[in-house]
Amino acid sequence: MIQKIAYITDIHIDEEFPKTLGVDSRQNWERILKDVASRNINDIIYGGDIGEKSSNSWFFETLQNYQLSISLGNHDDFSEVIKHYKIDFYKDFKELSYVQERDFFKCIFFDSSTEFISEKQLKWLKGELITPKKILLFIHHPIVEIPSIIDKKFALKGREKIQALLQEVSNDVTIFSGHYHMQDHRHYKNITQYITPAGSYQVEKDPKEIKVHSNTFGYRIIELNKDQINTDVVLF
Repeated sequence: MIQKIAYITDIHIDEEFPKTLGVDSRQNWERILKDVASRNINDIIYGGDIGEKSSNSWFFETLQNYQLSISLGNHDDFSEVIKHYKIDFYKDFKELSYVQERDFFKCIFFDSSTEFISEKQLKWLKGELITPKKILLFIHHPIVEIPSIIDKKFALKGREKIQALLQEVSNDVTIFSGHYHMQDHRHYKNITQYITPAGSYQVEKDPKEIKVHSNTFGYRIIELNKDQINTDVVLF
């Protein structure tokens, strides 16, 4: 049976910068959820950057009828999110790190909200990578370098440590991330990485200059068919 997942990221609800671009993030969010519902998808993974802390209550209310998983981004507040999102995670970290087992995949949710890698979380990740299954890593920040100025300026600090751990295992690893507000897909050794367009505004994949626009927004559909992954982006 094919499992369909909506992977949505970077909605930035009620933040000032999207407003300066003419973006109504709440309206975008509602339009995305309407499209998700029309496709009979009940499984949502949110990739981080909800928006202002005051928006968290409304955000989670809109998701009450969905099976929700989330990885925190650098615009998220851990203490605020856990008021609304109830899940078993490694509370000693004060980071939203947890695992979900699917039939053929192990899903690892990594918290990069502080924009650097804590040693506790890195050690935890190393242990969780021991599995016979294929690995899906959900993390707000991309791990594999991409040729863009935004990657040079806003990459996750210490990401090379995560990449080294992923390359040490024999499993196929697929990373789903956001953060850069663009679409990208690349393969490196045993790692495949997908960056998903933002639900708010986009950044052009330019090697020299950061250029933003609000012409499009979107999300990603992930299909798991036994041990195979198919994925497509939906743009509005």
